[in-house]
Amino acid sequence: MKNKTQITEAQLLLNQEVKINRGQFAGKTALVREVMADGRSLEVEVANTSGKIAFVDVTFVSEIQEAYNWPKQEQSLGPIANSVVKSTL
Repeated sequence: MKNKTQITEAQLLLNQEVKINRGQFAGKTALVREVMADGRSLEVEVANTSGKIAFVDVTFVSEIQEAYNWPKQEQSLGPIANSVVKSTL
């Protein structure tokens, strides 16, 4: 059997900005600098705190989603699919 490398949630957050949900820095944004050996603890640099470093469990952070400001458009499936849809209506 081949050994497959599984990527953990903590590894996905590496070098990403996260929001801390609990503890002393709750509500603050932080940059994930490292994933600790246990695979669950994150070393983060908390924003706007003069470079303070904190260790938080992966369950105490959430990924920051970028807001999308795209205007609403009529959905297009392409010319061929659109013609099929129109012919069935």
